Amino acid sequence: MNHSIVMKLLLIVSAVLVCQDLFAQSIHGVVLDQKTKAPISDVHISVVNSLMGSISDSEGKFVIEDTPTQSRSLRFSAIGYTTRDQVVIDDTSEIQIEMVSSTIVLNNAVTVTAQRSERLAFDVPESITSVSRAQIDQQAPRSTPEALMNETGIWVQKTNHGGGSPIIRGLVGNQVLLMVDGIRLNNATYRYGPNQYLSTIDPGVVERIEATRGNGSVLYGSDALGGVVQIISKTPSFNSNGFKAMGSVAGRWMSKSMEKSTRAEVELRGKQVAFIGGASAANFGDVVAGGDLGKLTPTGYYERSCDAKLLVRTGATGIFSAAFQHLAQHNVPRFDQVTQGGFDFYNFNPQIRQLSYLRWEHYSNNPWLESFKVTCSLNRSIEGINSQKTNSSDLRKQLDEVNTVGLIAEVISNPKPNWRAQSGIEYYFDKVSSKAFVLNTTTKEEMTQRGSYADGSTSANLSVFTNHQIGWNKFQFSAGTRFNMVEVSVVDNVFGNQKINPDALVGNAGVMYKLHPNLNAMASINTGFRAPNIDDMSKFGTLEANVFEIPTERLSPEQSVSMESGFKFRSQKISGTISAYQTKLSDLIDRVVTMYNGSDTYEGRKVYQKQNVGEAVLRGVETDIEVAIIQSLSAFGNLTYTHGENRTKQEPMRRIPPLFGRIGFRYSHPSGIWIKGEWAMAGEQDRLAAGDKSDARIKIRLINDVMPGWDVINIHAGYSNKLLSIQMYGQNLLNKTYRIYASGVDGYGRTFGLSSKIKF
Repeated sequence: MNHSIVMKLLLIVSAVLVCQDLFAQSIHGVVLDQKTKAPISDVHISVVNSLMGSISDSEGKFVIEDTPTQSRSLRFSAIGYTTRDQVVIDDTSEIQIEMVSSTIVLNNAVTVTAQRSERLAFDVPESITSVSRAQIDQQAPRSTPEALMNETGIWVQKTNHGGGSPIIRGLVGNQVLLMVDGIRLNNATYRYGPNQYLSTIDPGVVERIEATRGNGSVLYGSDALGGVVQIISKTPSFNSNGFKAMGSVAGRWMSKSMEKSTRAEVELRGKQVAFIGGASAANFGDVVAGGDLGKLTPTGYYERSCDAKLLVRTGATGIFSAAFQHLAQHNVPRFDQVTQGGFDFYNFNPQIRQLSYLRWEHYSNNPWLESFKVTCSLNRSIEGINSQKTNSSDLRKQLDEVNTVGLIAEVISNPKPNWRAQSGIEYYFDKVSSKAFVLNTTTKEEMTQRGSYADGSTSANLSVFTNHQIGWNKFQFSAGTRFNMVEVSVVDNVFGNQKINPDALVGNAGVMYKLHPNLNAMASINTGFRAPNIDDMSKFGTLEANVFEIPTERLSPEQSVSMESGFKFRSQKISGTISAYQTKLSDLIDRVVTMYNGSDTYEGRKVYQKQNVGEAVLRGVETDIEVAIIQSLSAFGNLTYTHGENRTKQEPMRRIPPLFGRIGFRYSHPSGIWIKGEWAMAGEQDRLAAGDKSDARIKIRLINDVMPGWDVINIHAGYSNKLLSIQMYGQNLLNKTYRIYASGVDGYGRTFGLSSKIKF
């Protein structure tokens, strides 16, 4: 393509954008309480599937500048009210919106993850878990994984205090896809089994957490066998009435010196430019466990983080955004390795995550190109491990770094009122740097060793996808497909070079039928895959206390077929879901015993190598409910059951959670006073795989080969107004001893905490 053609194309695109700007209009309106007719302030008004929007003022008034002239769907959401969508037609000069007050949270959330475009959770044929910013503030979690604890369908395992890995429908680690703002967090070294990666996201940066359970390969690609967990970070708002600056300073404290943390945040709002940024610092002391277990040493560590996001309007129909996130954790110990694994110390130092991205979004009146988005990203992950075995003078240090470049182009189309589609192309490229050396602390001699992975290895992932929703009478059908090509290149001078080029074609289909305006029936089927990564192919070193892994040869993708059916119901007084599912897994990558240097043991550990050897089936039931008792008081509860069978080994699958759930209440007074209490429980787990029984993290708490059940009582209470928020909470009030199944550290004992936020 020569330069003259490029210039002509640029001129045409510019002319189209200018013309759209000329035919743009502003939307004016006011938001009122349906019952009292009083104006509602701080209502978030957004143009659906865009960053365009506004916030209502003290008189309930709002202005959204320069929207395309075609009919637009606006979404109105506010704490204490049912989310409402309203279509605004071209000749509307001013609108009046009345919102219904409601304490119901369940099925009232907006989800992006389920269909890669904004939809109400009630209207999608997928099982959704959503945790809002308001819920996070009330729960006051120490880390992002802890914000998901006790949620429907999600079991959070903690190998160490700095970890936290969601287990969704029996799958964990690199079989669950983690994302931030539509960008993959999983990279080519993400390992199977519990890990710490979700804890590298500061909970202070989170606007909401969404999880799509059991589905995601068509929309998001490899690794989504169990589902997708997406972090939506805070986004600044534009202000049509001129410049406005605001901010906050917050602090948290936990008893027994288990936490001291602080966060400062500033937001700047203008007509054309908006910015939000913050910084956090946290020191986490050793966990003090329940009963007579006392302080668990070493478990404490410290972390520092900062983040920023800038939005700039590019004319009437475009928004440019730039974002940066950085978090560093230091001296994060593996409690189980020190107490049971034969190490004097074993810690992650440092653990760093950095994400930078640039995004341009364009909105048009063309129904085939309603929204067009291009994202360029750089994700950097650094993991250092320092370890020294007991009675050894050798200090081993290893440092693994992965740099991931991403490019995403996606389109939302709405060619007919009852036909909606999301399509796009994605490309990710990972490059791995892995180094290690051993320092003899007696002689001070240093020896270079092979790192955890083959240094210089790369992974490339290219895919195209399309997903469609079609409405017909009371039915809503959805279907989509993705074609994915992967190339993994391992450059290994010790074990030999490898290269694989797997590809996968996956699809999904779902249907939702409106039995009643308040009741939907749903059913779906989808296929998924997980491409082998560099961790699968070139891992070398100690994993669990009794496992030493060596690189493997050619591997194929893991495959899944999932089916699900269920119901969703919602009204002003009651809301709930119930779903049942089955997932069949094939070509699972599992460790098998092998030989290294003529022996099946190395450094006192069994030698393993990964192969495609597994077939398994998962089944389960998930249900949750929320009931408004009176206007300010609601009750909630959920229950999750998972059954996993490894058909290859004729035994239960590993790390399958026991039956678990919670019940509780939430009270919110108009004065700003609120209180929330819950009873959370997990049953005993007697269906253990051989690997579970030999896992030191699990074995230490087994009684007659059974993991005991547990229950705890937690309570949170606080007060909030426009200038101040303050909260007090108590966890495990009865001080019971418990360990979350498959974790390497015990749960908190009786703990009290205080958090506060000053807003300006």
